[in-house]
Amino acid sequence: MTIGLGFIGVGNHGRHHLHEFSRLPGAAPRLVCDLNPAHVEAAQRDFPGTTAADAATLVASPAIDAVVICTPAESHRALVELALAHGRHVLVEKPLAHDPADARAIAALAAAHPDRVVMVGHCERFNRAYLDARRAVTDGEVGTPRFIAASRLSPLHLNNRAWRLGPLDTAVHDIDLILWLMGDRPVSVTARAAERATGAGWDHVTYDIRFAGGALAQGHIGWVDFRNGYPLSQNAHPRLFLDGTGGSLTVNLWQRPVAVHNNQANRYFWPDEVVIGYGDYATVVTAADAAFLQAIAHGGPSPMPAADAATALAVAHAAWQSAREDGRTIPLPPPAP
Repeated sequence: MTIGLGFIGVGNHGRHHLHEFSRLPGAAPRLVCDLNPAHVEAAQRDFPGTTAADAATLVASPAIDAVVICTPAESHRALVELALAHGRHVLVEKPLAHDPADARAIAALAAAHPDRVVMVGHCERFNRAYLDARRAVTDGEVGTPRFIAASRLSPLHLNNRAWRLGPLDTAVHDIDLILWLMGDRPVSVTARAAERATGAGWDHVTYDIRFAGGALAQGHIGWVDFRNGYPLSQNAHPRLFLDGTGGSLTVNLWQRPVAVHNNQANRYFWPDEVVIGYGDYATVVTAADAAFLQAIAHGGPSPMPAADAATALAVAHAAWQSAREDGRTIPLPPPAP
């Protein structure tokens, strides 16, 4: 089965997806679209066989089975609506939207089209380190999670000061992982922000998430001037600690990625199969893109549902609102019936 792909948005991250899909069996990148003609020209030059098209022509083309959307978050809802109206599967980048109402609308659209795969690009769910952590939780190694702390730094040169959520645009990665591991409904968010230079915009945000069962999660997201140092997984310093009723675990991509302690058995172990590191950023994007293709081939379900991404966006947006109001606690609405 060959899946014809159209790409709306082929700037930095769109090119990343285009590169990964071009290497995956069963994927055929065919059409590319971007408001910047230079991005389109570069995509056609570097990926022979792709043809330029506007968004309406792209989604209507019979050569296209699925659409990859890598545009600013404010445009996601209209583009997902367009793609689904033409019966296309959709991979849309994170954050799912800027406005929580738009994110909920996309999740509702996905639910209304169960025969189409609508996947959100929360690629960290496909990182083997976090998959190991998730397995430790679901296997009961740490009991019921009661506290999670997560931290991530983003290289400043890869970020855009125009993003409306600031650093929280990237924090949705950790927020989604926190919600995925906690397995409980978030009920409120409190956050504060700091800037390195007055008037330059936020560089760091800390946030607290309270859950319906009384558990707590704390997060920190920051933009740091790493210049052009790589790999991203090292520069980002991604770390997570979870404490539960029966044990704890840590994820530290700088060192041995995952370590678990089971209290009852007094057992400390590493569920991963490597000593140091899990590879670079491309690994998780490749895994996410491959999961999208597999879901299409098997008729679903979505490997990263829009409803989950909408919840993560609601938490990030509440953190943004709280930080703007100097730490006022923002309640989160209950999930839609």
